[in-house]
Amino acid sequence: MTVRSDLHERLRERIAADFEAEQVPWLRRLVEQPSHTYARADVEAAAAIVDEAAAAIGLGRTAIADPGGLFADHRVYATPATAEGDRAIALVGHVDTVFPRSLGFLHFRREPADDDVIHGPGVLDMKSGLSAILFALRALWAVDRPRFDALKARFVCVSDEEVGSPSSNEVVYEALAPRSSAALVFEAGREGDRIVTARKGGGAFTVTIHGRAAHAGNDHEAGVNAIHALALLIPKIEGLTDYERGVTLNVGLIEGGTAKNTVPEQARCSIDARFETAADADAVVAALHALADDPFAGVEVIPERLRTVRVEVAGRITRPPMEATPASERLRERYERCAAAVGLGVGEAPLQGGGSDANLLAARGVPCIDGLGPAGRYFHRVDEWSSLSSLRQRTLALALFLAEAE
Repeated sequence: MTVRSDLHERLRERIAADFEAEQVPWLRRLVEQPSHTYARADVEAAAAIVDEAAAAIGLGRTAIADPGGLFADHRVYATPATAEGDRAIALVGHVDTVFPRSLGFLHFRREPADDDVIHGPGVLDMKSGLSAILFALRALWAVDRPRFDALKARFVCVSDEEVGSPSSNEVVYEALAPRSSAALVFEAGREGDRIVTARKGGGAFTVTIHGRAAHAGNDHEAGVNAIHALALLIPKIEGLTDYERGVTLNVGLIEGGTAKNTVPEQARCSIDARFETAADADAVVAALHALADDPFAGVEVIPERLRTVRVEVAGRITRPPMEATPASERLRERYERCAAAVGLGVGEAPLQGGGSDANLLAARGVPCIDGLGPAGRYFHRVDEWSSLSSLRQRTLALALFLAEAE
């Protein structure tokens, strides 16, 4: 489907007319509703603001409860043409933020010295991205109802992304992936407006050493020092890092023992693992679990009593890597034609170290592009900001993309 120049102009005019009058005030309202991931009632209140805007343009809503009751309900909104089993475009975002009320970072404000700059909790990551999705859909709904009514699209808004999507990964994305023809993810924009097609994957693991306690003065020989054993294993864990392959393992926390005069019975370390490919993710998991079978393989000098320790490895891949594919490249090129038409930059962003929900869908075979929210800086910081002019461009680019969708 090709967008006529007159439709392009009408979408531009509609978004321009609504931007200061409707979109920015709506974004202010959403930003000023706190939604720290673990503050379930707050996140639900923020999601209700999204519900209201979605209902106003005729989107159907499915609320999906977190089985554990820890997180607010996830939402999947659908255009009128999108039946339950249909394959459709997925427009993906999250309503939770990293900012608890106690931080005192609660208000939306415009920069006095530069009216284009806005500040507030989640103004970049990623409540502005949610506004781009809703107001792009709203513009198409307003200026070409037949196209809107024929559009097959779902707007996915989850409530746990900032803590790794432990609930939505299983109860939303597992079911959504087979019904998604493509996914556009509205995390914050990258430098030069370049599109994210690849992200590292990540995993969180704990290695626990079980030794034997003893009095350090009276019965030292009877003890098996778990901290000593862990100290010998840490170089092996860190040694799995391979910068050329983009594999890193970071032992970020260690703990163990109960008192200086007690041989420590237990010690543990927490590991952050990152990787660029699914094959390397599997290799990291296998290498860590191999420690449990033969913890001191390759270590030259081992006190004999340490050989009796038991090593326990726990953890999982929290987000698989998002790898670029020919299908995601074609999707990027389609979107970039619309981005270029509204004055945005084009091109592919470098590999991103952090993960997003694009990782979860891409790993299930869905062509994904990410970083489609507005430009800004400092997400997860109280000086987080984003650009209104960039938001307006991103909203229009999405509206054009949706108008062209088959």
